[in-house]
Amino acid sequence: MKLSTRVRYGLRAMVELAKQSDYKPMSLRELAERQQVSSKYLEQMASALKIAGLVESVRGAEGGYRLARSADQITAWDVYRVLDIASVPTDCLNYHCQREKFCSSRELWDDLNRAIIDILKSYSLRKLAKRELALQKKLGTDIPTGCAPKTDDR
Repeated sequence: MKLSTRVRYGLRAMVELAKQSDYKPMSLRELAERQQVSSKYLEQMASALKIAGLVESVRGAEGGYRLARSADQITAWDVYRVLDIASVPTDCLNYHCQREKFCSSRELWDDLNRAIIDILKSYSLRKLAKRELALQKKLGTDIPTGCAPKTDDR
């Protein structure tokens, strides 16, 4: 299973908001710069997250976006469910399949789907933000925002 770019970037942005002290609003421009993501792309995600009640917008000079609830009340599953259209590992779980009664792998896909959901639900934004802050402290630097493939150092 491969997570969409939309989910990965959206989750990173939500963790960034969770790291804000007292859930201070952050402008989309600043959030986009910190995450090295297009502000237009981030705006689309922020709109979906706002409609879902995960973020709220604050107007004014000090305005921007902030979490709509406590970071320990929002999970990776909440973000995934909003930003990933499919939300299941295979299409046959989304639709009534005529082979459903005879499909030997249907139970496998159901179990996989439940396991993925359980894992995503077990990670709150608070947990992810604390982990990121601990890594930053340990490494003494900000964590790179982009994802690059590992290189072979041979």
